[in-house]
Amino acid sequence: MPSWHRCVKKGRGEVTSRDGQKRRTRRALVEAAGRLLAEGAHPSVAEVADAAEISRRTAYRYFPSAEQLVVEAALEATRHGMELSIDAGGPDEPVTARMDRLVVALHAMTGENEKLLRQIIRYTVTRDPIEPGVPPRPSRRLEYVERAVAPLEGRIDDAALARLTHGLAAVIGIESTIVLRDICGLGPDEVLEVQRWSAQALITAGTSQPKDNPVA
Repeated sequence: MPSWHRCVKKGRGEVTSRDGQKRRTRRALVEAAGRLLAEGAHPSVAEVADAAEISRRTAYRYFPSAEQLVVEAALEATRHGMELSIDAGGPDEPVTARMDRLVVALHAMTGENEKLLRQIIRYTVTRDPIEPGVPPRPSRRLEYVERAVAPLEGRIDDAALARLTHGLAAVIGIESTIVLRDICGLGPDEVLEVQRWSAQALITAGTSQPKDNPVA
């Protein structure tokens, strides 16, 4: 199974056990950092590892510096609001509507947290993967997209769902915003318009192929 395919949820919404464990490890570290910060501490990576009951060696593989971990903890605080935005329309709502709400919510979050998001890019742009199959950045955006397109599971091929998930992750978020604003010269409203259009176009393309007939 290709590494890009292992990211996508399987069966009844469960990720593969290996990928699920990696995500849980990373999230446990970020959540522990958030708790310590809320208590007024300025924790080191080692202190966060101890609080999360994860080995320090493992913690340093995911987060080489306390500064990176603190930034991630600050951004993690936006997760609940993003998930509520995705699910606001109910389980029977079309994927296009679920994804559109995600695009709008993520655009707003990007504008409010641009400084932190740019720091994340700086921390990770030159990093190698933590280990095979574990990218150097947390997977919040990927998880949000997976949540938005979850109703497509079983309706299109696993490979097509993986391709769609990764395509959608590429056209939203901070990197897309930087390209559209810094390179294309668009304003905030125009950036959002292009991101919304791109997401809808990808969903249309990604769901137009019959099941078991992937794009050549």
